[in-house]
Amino acid sequence: MRKIIMFDLDGTLIDSSGGIANSVNVTRRQFGFAPLPEETVKAFTGDGARKLLERSLADVTCPCPMDEAVKIMVANYAADPLCRTRLYPGVAEGLRQLADAGFLLAVVSNKPQEVGEKILAGLGVKPLLCDNIGGGVFPLKPAPDAFLHVLEKHAVSSANAWIAGDNHTDIDAAAAAGVRSIFCAWGFGTLGSSVPTFRAETFSDLVRLVLA
Repeated sequence: MRKIIMFDLDGTLIDSSGGIANSVNVTRRQFGFAPLPEETVKAFTGDGARKLLERSLADVTCPCPMDEAVKIMVANYAADPLCRTRLYPGVAEGLRQLADAGFLLAVVSNKPQEVGEKILAGLGVKPLLCDNIGGGVFPLKPAPDAFLHVLEKHAVSSANAWIAGDNHTDIDAAAAAGVRSIFCAWGFGTLGSSVPTFRAETFSDLVRLVLA
């Protein structure tokens, strides 16, 4: 019986809030705008690169088309994807424990694919994953398309799957896909009115919950 856990990336496996804020502020400076506080940018995350930048430029008139500005921000991020980015405590050990227990592990993120690949490789956890789906391949979460693709690709039933994330988009996508969800309370996303199947306060809690 194949089992899988599909993880969000930002705010779930990695604390990337500093790196995200840096890429936004480098882009703002290139257009002649003052940087934003990290906490402000952090509150803008969760819905993909375009929404992040739209929110981060809402206080100014962007001097170029948004499509071009997003490409510039993604390029800035991809140039230094590990800037101020780290695994959350217990993630490296927890992923290995889950893999040793027979779980397939995948990442489904709204982060641009190329950036996610570099981060996962740079932090040493990419070899533990069977898949990594980034933004731009499928409709962004909360659409369930990417999760359903992973289940079909790896021949896992929804009854043997989990979706873990720190944002309402993850929890809503899990509900739409008919998969159990775990809200990761240590991240920087928001739950809003979404209702997860379970809640974990730390990554170690998540591992214990799944293995139980």
